[in-house]
Amino acid sequence: MNTDQISATAARQDAVGDDPAGVRRDHPVGEPDITSYPADTRFPGPRPAVLVLPGGGYRFHTEHEGEGYARWLSGAGLHAFVLRYPLMTDHRFPAPLESGRAALEWIRGGEHGLNVGEHVGVIGSSAGGHLAGLLATGTVLSTERLVGPPPRPDFAILAYPAADLRLLPEEPVRWILDGRMELREELSPACAIDADTCPTFLWATAEDPPGFPNALAYAKALFDAGIPVELHVYPRGWHGLGLANGVAYGEHGAIHIPHTARWAQACEAWLGAEGFLPAG
Repeated sequence: MNTDQISATAARQDAVGDDPAGVRRDHPVGEPDITSYPADTRFPGPRPAVLVLPGGGYRFHTEHEGEGYARWLSGAGLHAFVLRYPLMTDHRFPAPLESGRAALEWIRGGEHGLNVGEHVGVIGSSAGGHLAGLLATGTVLSTERLVGPPPRPDFAILAYPAADLRLLPEEPVRWILDGRMELREELSPACAIDADTCPTFLWATAEDPPGFPNALAYAKALFDAGIPVELHVYPRGWHGLGLANGVAYGEHGAIHIPHTARWAQACEAWLGAEGFLPAG
């Protein structure tokens, strides 16, 4: 892959329409589809990196939680890499996990040409937060046979994540799992936290029915395991807010809620306090 804003369009997954049977694929096709956003030039030298996983309910990728996050992180002095992971419209697990693992390894491998420091984290919202949580907990499906332990991020930023599928309505969960409800707990990051799970920044709002209880569940599981966690619950806003700064990307991101939008500033402070973001 090339550096700067690269888009491996050849790696985009084939549509279900190309498969007359409409059978979902277990594995991604080609290389991960990644767009890179280097840290702002005001921040020379090695910089931490973040794998960005947009939300969208595993049906599409929301740009305000993809490019929007990446531009914010770039301006804060981090290299950001937006991954368009396989969607459940034509794939099923473990395909998104495999894509996420490959992206982490690619970022650490340096083929992109950016000067990445010692820390590589992950950020995800909603469905992207679900996938980010699976990467953070090192989830491996019982049906997988890996040669070694999967790559994990050094830190995680989760915005209203789908952290515990048992807290979500059955119908969307059944669709995400392609009917394999026996995987519901296995694919719930809140159920997979161990001593190797990375420090995590979490936020949600009190007006977000799926996001609020899921963030609480993940935070409690981290607390019980002795993993550093910072949790922010804001009184206003609903699911899918993104940065809440009023900057729209397509149909999403136009809502501006000033108090809730402070989560990004709080996150930057957390990154610095935990030693993941060096001073500029």
